[in-house]
Order: sequence, then C-alpha cells, then structure tokens
Amino acid sequence: MDWKIQNLENGIPVIYKQRDDCYSVSIGFFICCGTRYEPSQHSGISHFVEHLLFKGTETRSARELKEAIEGRGGTFNAFTAEEVTCYYVKILEPHIETGIDILSDMIRNPLFNPEEINRERNVIIEEINMYMDIPARYVFDLLDEVMFTNHPLGTSGLGTPETLKNIDRNTLIEFIKKFHTGNNIVISVVGKFKEEKLFKLIENFLKSIPSGERSQFLPFQNYKNQPDYKIKTKEIEQCHFCLGFYSYPREDERRFSFSVANTILGGNMSSRLFNEVRENRGLAYDIRSYSKSYYDTGAAIISAGLSPENLTECIKIIKDQINLISETTVKEEELERAKEYIASQFLMGLEDPMEYMLWIGEQKATRKKMLSVKDVEEKIRKVTVEDVQNVCKDIFGKNAFFAMIGPEDKKEQVSKILEG
Repeated sequence: MDWKIQNLENGIPVIYKQRDDCYSVSIGFFICCGTRYEPSQHSGISHFVEHLLFKGTETRSARELKEAIEGRGGTFNAFTAEEVTCYYVKILEPHIETGIDILSDMIRNPLFNPEEINRERNVIIEEINMYMDIPARYVFDLLDEVMFTNHPLGTSGLGTPETLKNIDRNTLIEFIKKFHTGNNIVISVVGKFKEEKLFKLIENFLKSIPSGERSQFLPFQNYKNQPDYKIKTKEIEQCHFCLGFYSYPREDERRFSFSVANTILGGNMSSRLFNEVRENRGLAYDIRSYSKSYYDTGAAIISAGLSPENLTECIKIIKDQINLISETTVKEEELERAKEYIASQFLMGLEDPMEYMLWIGEQKATRKKMLSVKDVEEKIRKVTVEDVQNVCKDIFGKNAFFAMIGPEDKKEQVSKILEG
C-alpha cells in the first residue's frame, strides 16, 4: 500500500507515508468543515476561523507561533475549501515535535482575542473587496451563485461583510467545539520521520481532543432545469466569463473519463479551445476548461477573458467545440496524449512530499474509499474514445450556466448562441 493508517482512541485517523529520500516532513491537520457546512447567517466562518488560528493561542502569541516554525526553517499555512479546511507545516525532520506541537496548539487552544477578531474581520472584508476588483477571479464566484443558488456551494468561502459581522467570539468558540473533534479531524504526514516517535508525539498532543460527532452538511439537490445567467456590468477593458455545466461527484467513476475529455477540450496548451480561440483566431490570451467534484455534485467550467467585440465569436467557437467532442469520437492519438498528460502531471506532482501529504489527507477526509496511486493511474489509462464521447454527451447535453463581468450586458447575444 502507498501509505499506512492508524487511528487514535478518540477517532482521529493518522494517514502517513515515510520517505527516506527527504530531509523534511510535511504535516497536515484536515478539519471536516468548510463552505458547505456553514449556515447562511455565518457564511465565511470556516475561513474566518482559519485566519484567527494564526493570531495566537492560550499559551502563544501570533509572533511566537510564527517564530517557532520559521525560526527552525519551516513554513506553515492553511486553506479553506468547500468540504475541508487544512492547517499544514513543512519542517526538517529533527523539528517534527515543534511542527506537531504548533498545529495542535492552534486547533485546540485558539485565543480568539476580541481585538484580533475585529481586526481580522476588517482584513477579510478587504480581502473580499480585493477579489471583487479582480474580475478574472470574481467571475467564478458568480458562476457558483448561478449554478448552486440558495445553497452553501453557491456562496463565497470568504463570506460577506454582513455575515462576518454576525460572527462573534461565542460563535467562534461553538464552531471549534463542533468541528475540532476526533471524528472531524484527519492527520496526514509524509516525509522523513520515525514511526514510533510520530505516534508518541501525536498521542501526547491530541489525546485530550474529544471524539465528538461527525458533522453533516446540506446535500445539493436543487438542480436547475433551465439555463441561467448572471452578468455584472463594470467599466473594464475586457469581458471575463465562465460557462458552466453540472458534472460528476467525487466518487463517480465517470469523472476520470471527463478529466480526459476536459484535457482534450481546454485543459492545457495542446487543447482544442486553446488552439482554436487563441492560436488560430487570436481572440483571447487565456482560455481554459476545468473540472471540480464535491461529495454529491460537480461542475465543468470553461473560462476566458477577452475584448467585448470578440465575445460572441468566442462563445460560438466554444459551442461548436463542445458539440464536436460530444458528437464525434476523438482520435486515438489525441486521447493518448491527454491520458499521458494527466497521468504524468499526477505522478510528477506526488514527487513533492507536501503534495503527497495533501493528496492522501484530503482523500481520507472526503472520500468513502481511498484510491492508491496505481488505482488512479489505471483508471486514467483505461479511458476509451467511447467513454470521452459518452460523458461529453451527458454533461454538455445539460443546461448551460453563464456568468460574466464586463463593460456591457451581453446576455441577449450569448443566450441566443447557447440556447439556439
């Protein structure tokens, strides 16, 4: 097996892989909380907590936390996603105790100083304002809103100024009590370490965490049965748009076929959309397609930024290309190139112990059944031309959703193309 798993008495699973070719060890504490676990009135609380955990604990100031890691040459950070929040450290093997100690202190004993809460609330509001001023980034939030309306998946992980103002110290403390429990935590460790020492340290720092209950999120069920659009006019030079379709959940085997299809369509510089829109027509600097999967749903997304006068031509090309890949089987050589690209990128990424740690940690926290490296590679390489055509027919045969930020409203022109 690529890794080992051992459970603590309080329910925390520790998934780990020893790498003797490393000098360092990467440690991640995954919490089963994120955007889709949040009530609407407290949207953004997971990300808010993530920020505040770096602002000091009951025994260490913010500066002491940073100096403990960085003073030993290490790095630490965190991220909040829809279904998981992760706090992680990369540090040389002799300092593994410091890494585990700091992460444990942060998730167990956050101080939540009222002054820091107010200060960091303002910081996040500025972060929200910053992203709203970046159309190429903000347009993805608009697409989520239109695809997952009235559901946590349709909200920004940052929250809003209004929801952040609803979050006080008591709310934050209750959040920690609910989510920072044995049944909501996964610890992932990859790199150089001694197994016996690792578990002695983890037991010492985390055995007092209560088991608690595994937290639940709201399932997504309200799929829309007709196209929908969200367009914001703004005095900028370009139109930034996203075109979205409902796709497959994380456990659906068809997601491997669509990953290959996505690579062929717009996943890299060899893709059809990149060649048609940028190389052959010169309509956009960057055009890409993406695939993302959650526990119970997913999304296929195509995005680009370009001059308003080029928008309708670009949308026509995109529609032609998704029709072509849905109605005509791809060539074997194109299929093999895409499969080799995905498999190679996956394997090369895992050469980095940090990436490996994040991969197995997120799997353990979010999947019913984990996949080995061999499993993933085999599933990619087994995809056929028929599989690609079938998933494209399925996904692109559904209603399209469109979000755009630009200097003028182009809904009428775009809808005629997409629905024509």
